Amino acid sequence: MFPRFLKCQIIIALICHAFCYEPTEEDLKCFNDYEKEMKCSLSTDRLKSCSGYKLNISRNVFNMFQEMYACIFERSHNSDKCECRINVKGFVITEIFTTTLLEGSNVLLSKTSKTEDFIKPKTPVLSVQKTENGNFYVTWDDQYKLGGRHFLEDLKINLAYGIKGELEKISKTVPNTVGSFEIVGKNLQPNTNYVLTATMSTGYNDHSISSDQSTPAEFTTCKSIYICLKVIIVTVLIVLDNPYKFIHVLQPHPQMK
Repeated sequence: MFPRFLKCQIIIALICHAFCYEPTEEDLKCFNDYEKEMKCSLSTDRLKSCSGYKLNISRNVFNMFQEMYACIFERSHNSDKCECRINVKGFVITEIFTTTLLEGSNVLLSKTSKTEDFIKPKTPVLSVQKTENGNFYVTWDDQYKLGGRHFLEDLKINLAYGIKGELEKISKTVPNTVGSFEIVGKNLQPNTNYVLTATMSTGYNDHSISSDQSTPAEFTTCKSIYICLKVIIVTVLIVLDNPYKFIHVLQPHPQMK
C-alpha cells in the first residue's frame, strides 16, 4: 500500500501531465525576414492559452552593445499557434539573438541563434500574363524595400505549377535577379486551368528555410494549340507582308491615348 502523501503526489503528477504545459525548444520557433521583422511562434497540442506567455529578446550588435525587446504572445488569426513579433532596426548576419520564454515571471527556456541561421524570406507576390504566342510570362515582387544588394542577389524563387485540382506539379527554381520566367504554352494541356505558386529562399542559410507559399495565381491555356499557332502565323505573315503597317496597327488610336 502506498502512503497517502505518495498517492497525492502521483495524482498531482498525472493531472499536471494532462493539463500542465512545459514547452521545449522545439515548440518555440523564431524567424527573421532580414529586413525589419522578427516573428516567433509557440505551438503544441497541449497549449491551451497564449495568456501569460512572453519573450524577452536581446541581441548583441557587433559585440559592442545590446538591444532588448519584449514580445507578447497572442493567438494567431490563421492557426492555433501563439505568435508575437517585433520590429528590428536592421539585421546583421553574424549577430546573436537570445530569446527567453517566460510564463509570468517564471523562466521556461532560453535559446540563442545567429541571424543568418533563422532567416525566412518574405512571401513573394506573383503575376502571370498571357503572351501573344500562347506562353505565360511570370513576374514576382520579392517585397523587399530595404534589403541589401548581396542579399537580394542571393534569393531564389521556387516556382511550382500544375493543373488546378491535381497534385502533380512542375517545379522550377530561378535566381531572384532574373525577374521573370516564361512558361511555354505548347508544353501544357490545351483549354485547361493551371495554378502557379511560389516560395522564396536564401543562400545565406543554404536555402534551408523557405518563405510561406504565395497566393496562387491562375491561368488558362488556349482551347487548342492550333488556335495559338494560327495567331502566331497570322501575326508573322502581317509583319512580313508590311512591317510598317504592322507597326502602325500597334500604335494606339489617338482617342485611346
